[in-house]
Amino acid sequence: MKKRYSLKKLILYFLITFSIVMPIVIGIIVSFNFYNENINTLKHNQKQILKQITIETQELLEKIDSVSKYISRYHGDDISILKNIVETNDNITSILILDKKGIITDFFAEDNANIYKGFDYSNKQYFKEIVNGKEFFWSSLFFSTINESQSLSYSFKIKDKIGVIFIKLTDIESLIKVFKNSDDSYMIRMYDNDGKVILNPDKPELQLRSVNELSQSVFIDLIHKVKPYEQSLFFKENSSARDFGMYVTIEQTGWSIIVRECYENILSNLKNIVISIVLTVLVFIVISIFIIVRINKILFASLDNLESISTNIAQGKYNSIINDSYFEEFGGLINGFKNMQHEIKKREISLEKSVESFEALINSTMEGLVLHENGVCFDANEVAVKLFGYERKDELIGKKILDFIAPSSLELVKSKMSVDSNPYEIKMVKKDGSEIETLVQGKFFEMNNKIVKASAVIDITDIKEKEKLLFQQSKMASMGEMIGNIAHQWRQPLSTISTASSGMKFQKEFGELKDEDFTVSMDAILKSTQYLSNTIDDFRNFFNADKQLVKFDVNRLIKKSLSLIDSSLKSYFINVHNEINEEVIIYGYKNEFIQAIMNIIANARDAFLTNNIKEENKLIIIDLKRNGSTVLLSIQDNAGGISEDIISKIFEPYFTTKHKSRGTGIGLYMTHQIITEHLEGEINVKNETFMFENKRYKGAKFTIKLSSEIKEEKQIT
Repeated sequence: MKKRYSLKKLILYFLITFSIVMPIVIGIIVSFNFYNENINTLKHNQKQILKQITIETQELLEKIDSVSKYISRYHGDDISILKNIVETNDNITSILILDKKGIITDFFAEDNANIYKGFDYSNKQYFKEIVNGKEFFWSSLFFSTINESQSLSYSFKIKDKIGVIFIKLTDIESLIKVFKNSDDSYMIRMYDNDGKVILNPDKPELQLRSVNELSQSVFIDLIHKVKPYEQSLFFKENSSARDFGMYVTIEQTGWSIIVRECYENILSNLKNIVISIVLTVLVFIVISIFIIVRINKILFASLDNLESISTNIAQGKYNSIINDSYFEEFGGLINGFKNMQHEIKKREISLEKSVESFEALINSTMEGLVLHENGVCFDANEVAVKLFGYERKDELIGKKILDFIAPSSLELVKSKMSVDSNPYEIKMVKKDGSEIETLVQGKFFEMNNKIVKASAVIDITDIKEKEKLLFQQSKMASMGEMIGNIAHQWRQPLSTISTASSGMKFQKEFGELKDEDFTVSMDAILKSTQYLSNTIDDFRNFFNADKQLVKFDVNRLIKKSLSLIDSSLKSYFINVHNEINEEVIIYGYKNEFIQAIMNIIANARDAFLTNNIKEENKLIIIDLKRNGSTVLLSIQDNAGGISEDIISKIFEPYFTTKHKSRGTGIGLYMTHQIITEHLEGEINVKNETFMFENKRYKGAKFTIKLSSEIKEEKQIT
């Protein structure tokens, strides 16, 4: 039995769970959206700042490139050009002109204390790169002996000389210091292509020490890991604190510009918002639960009342007082229960009358109905009581069903006791011990939580007697037919015997009987006598009582059927084309099968006579096909067919279109009974036009469908 749950608790738990889960889910979604919005805003701002710094840096680089081109063009003409450039550009601290050996030939610097003409700078990287073939070269951050500070240099080729511009990032540094985070730290960091700090306003000492940070998280987790303008988390220098930012690389110099924000500060900014959301959610949950509990209590008070009313009605307490509810919706439902009380009382009375009517209806049927459980009868209708010869129903109740079964049908009934069964014939025993022929059918159904079986019984004793009479009439008709066939079969051999014997007598009287003639005549007589004996055996076997299922070859029995009626067919010039060559085995009653085939062929023979078909055109075609366990036998003639208004009646008993001197009307009826009832097959007939030897004919086609599977043996009377 399935576990039952309280609707009241289920709804209450559901509403409380819903009131808790939904605000939490909404709070999480809102918090997540706030976080994403904050991150997206930060991403946008950092990208814009990077773009601005990048533009300023590229403008500086382009400016330095322009200065180098200007020096290359005018240095030889104006000796004061270096001075003018240094004094007018805050980002340029010094300019050197070196010859091809690296010796200073000209220079100007803000502070000339440590620089003189003739100094050898051939060991400097910015000199070597140009000598090795580069047109220009941006150096990494290095300590300059000219002004004794960290500096960047841009070296370039001037005809047969080399120019070197020393740079400080004054303008960019000023711009970088404009951008600060919420914790008052600077957003921007700048590194050269070797990983040295170029600008770090928060820690300028890193610039002075030329600290290389290639091994720091800023390179490992950001610059070397993600693409430019993509955000990532990375650790600060020698710290467990994390920054959140992005970078861009200056193509001309390989410098990396970093924009960053302390990730803990980002989370801290969201903290107050999240706390507000959590408090709001908690307040909402508390209020919701309070309201739900109150509504649930009021609502289910009315539902409990309705449950009590339903229970009373289910227990048959239809006179229980039903209290009104102050809920409008429940008021209508309670009025419905009041109306239900009234209707149930009316329907109880009506149901009692219906039960009485139903019992009367059951007792008025032609079928005897027996209800039994585990093979023991517990109820029956009046028809069953009379059928078995009892006076009262009580005499049947408690008896075993098998007590009503005749010994010859006992095994068959036992095999069908535990299953639903289609109608089948058995013999049953009445109270006085006499046996009756019955048609029974049994079906299982549920009644009062029990599985019981209803068995319907019809007395078919009279029907079976009539059927026996029909079979007897059919046999008598067949005997008449066979006597005619015997006459046809014997005419030729009797004529041979008569001729041979009279010939020998005549020769004997005249003394002309020779031994050779005597032997020939006696052989002819013996042969004819043997033929007559075989014919007698064939006809005698046909009339034997064949009541057992046996295995037989359809082809052989058809040939035997044709041999029995062969003389009759030949006398009417009917040609039979038997197109069966293979062995086809089925299970059935041999003689009844022969009788069925002979009835169909005899019907075709009579149709030729009735329809005056010409002698040379009389055909009967027999064909046999097998598909798995199904056997299809067709017998077709060209006698013109059967009228469409009677073709559906030809299998009915005593129906015939022949003169009463030629037919009884039971031949095809018995054929139908043999095929469908005794052989459990199918037979049908239709008119069909067909081609044979390039000629078109029309006639009736009988089709018999049989099964080659082993059938259950049943008694045939």
